[in-house]
Amino acid sequence: MHYVYALFTPAAMIRLGILGSGFSAGYSFASSHGSVQSILQTPTLTASQVAMNWDKVYTRGVKLVPPIAFASSLAYLVAAYRFKGPLVATAFGISPKLQLDIAAGLLLFVFPWTYFRMLPGLQRLQAYSASAAKGAQIDGPEAEGIKEDVEDWYWTNGVRALAFGGACILGLTAL
Repeated sequence: MHYVYALFTPAAMIRLGILGSGFSAGYSFASSHGSVQSILQTPTLTASQVAMNWDKVYTRGVKLVPPIAFASSLAYLVAAYRFKGPLVATAFGISPKLQLDIAAGLLLFVFPWTYFRMLPGLQRLQAYSASAAKGAQIDGPEAEGIKEDVEDWYWTNGVRALAFGGACILGLTAL
């Protein structure tokens, strides 16, 4: 039984949190500043194609990143709860427990950020993508709306990547 207990030591949980938050940061950054930026800078794509390509990037990420971010936040919280070491200030001048709690908070921050700030644009883009997949041509003001929504997603997803990266850095310095 003590073998299973050893898997859930604070150090192991911190490492799990670092792994998940680092992956989430890298994936989110690559999605917004790599894939989506390439889509936006391709002049030959129509608005329908932009919407469908964005939807492919988004669909892959939404299946992968939220569960990993949630699991990483739980790992940081478990590590903070079970931390028994000396409460010596870390590189940021705060206790390791508080630093791990902040890391978990940064990971959880992305959920309300996505819901309250990003969801309206996400829903519009998904509707555009669904109609484009059925063969509808999108032009005029709707076409401009697609590009504006994708550009908005580009920077708001970058904010999520920064939150994930911040959590990873806090985890690394708490270890």
